[in-house]
Amino acid sequence: MVLSLGFTSPQDILGKVERDLNDLDSAIAAQDQGLICDALCDFSVSITSVKDWLKAHSSSSYTLKQVEVLVAGSEALSSFRDIAKANKHRLITRYTPTTDETLVSIPSVLFASPDAGLGLPKQPIRIKIIRTDGARLDAGALARTAFEELKVFMTNHGV
Repeated sequence: MVLSLGFTSPQDILGKVERDLNDLDSAIAAQDQGLICDALCDFSVSITSVKDWLKAHSSSSYTLKQVEVLVAGSEALSSFRDIAKANKHRLITRYTPTTDETLVSIPSVLFASPDAGLGLPKQPIRIKIIRTDGARLDAGALARTAFEELKVFMTNHGV
């Protein structure tokens, strides 16, 4: 029985991660908060799935522990692990997350009088991932980092 239609290897899942990353970038560019939330959820679940696929993929070039160390030691991968778990289960109860929250921020601008005719441009929304150590990270940039880290790991191990 095949339930993972179209996916047979860690490389297939990494391909989905790349498509989800492109969707996240597009949603951020469109400044559509609903699309951003959906894309962030999809990306976090997909990128977290790569770890599971790597662990289930038999390879003599890496160990299960190396996969775990990669994720645990990566600010980017551990953040998306936490976001995926929170999106799938609402509450994280089996471990202590390293990510505190995700939030939408709008940069503040100086107040301008309507008759000043300045026509200030609308400020773009930003999606921040806040770590428990207080680090405030741009979600798009962190997603690209997470993707690259897995891509490098897989390349280095011939996957």
